[in-house]
Amino acid sequence: MGRIGRALLQEAVKDEHIELTLLAEKRPDVRSLREQFPGISVRRPATARRRRRYDAIWYPFNGMRFDAAAPALVTIHDVFAFTQPHSERVARWREQTPIRRAARDAARILANSTWTRDEIVRVLGVAPERIDIVRPSPDPFWFPALGDELPLGGRRFALLVGVRERRKNARLALEACARALQGPNEALVVVGELDARDRAFARALHVRCAEVAASDELLRALYRNASAVLVPSLAEGFGLVAVEAMACGAPVVAADAAALPEATEGLALLLDPCDVGAWAQAIRELFDDEGLASGLRARAAARFAFSDRSGSARRTLAILRELARAPMSS
Repeated sequence: MGRIGRALLQEAVKDEHIELTLLAEKRPDVRSLREQFPGISVRRPATARRRRRYDAIWYPFNGMRFDAAAPALVTIHDVFAFTQPHSERVARWREQTPIRRAARDAARILANSTWTRDEIVRVLGVAPERIDIVRPSPDPFWFPALGDELPLGGRRFALLVGVRERRKNARLALEACARALQGPNEALVVVGELDARDRAFARALHVRCAEVAASDELLRALYRNASAVLVPSLAEGFGLVAVEAMACGAPVVAADAAALPEATEGLALLLDPCDVGAWAQAIRELFDDEGLASGLRARAAARFAFSDRSGSARRTLAILRELARAPMSS
């Protein structure tokens, strides 16, 4: 999500008519932002409560964590804090409260997909006319290329990214790979850490599985070189992993669920997220059928080769301008 925020900042900095201020609560965050964005003012959120201090405020991360006098635009990426709430009461309150405040107080809400927009309406009771849909664009950092060096000893691999939440459905990928992968030169690479139960499940299935903590550069190399990128999530508000992988020219197998069909635009293999056999078959086919894999790679790469990667940021800025021009209530 940080890349989405930075994309908007880059567009805003280009516009001489925009005076930009970044808001951060904690001192380390203030220092970090000043280092990352020299020349841009960084202030504490308390300044947002002053009337006419700002013309509009954008909250990019799933809720309003402080009050503001100016019209607020809030990006709500998903409502999983309500549909899949945290089991611990305090953590649940911390996740839900900023989203409830946004549903109540925001002048406009951004949803990253039609599916998320409909969930915001259904779960939070927000009127549809308050919601704009702005689908994220993959950062230009994600693009196809050859010649990456990987610490995998030349093995072919399927790739699974982000696995801690139960909705990510890691166990389906583990079981499908246990059935599909053959021999020591084929493996599943997991970016992130499996939880203890899933790690034990993988050991019981004898899955050749490597967990890695990947920098952005390594993740891009993994996308580019994967025989299959697996996105078996039961629920995604958009599906940024799938889109970033496709922008790198990766063949993607995704769940036919939530916003993933919308995000992948017919360029991924879409499967029932509960059908292990279908996933195992698709993985095996992508490892064995170079024509199938190459076709998916080419179509995915072509979709983003000449696309405007800044369109989402410009659309968000346009909505902020509309809010800034709207007359303020007395």
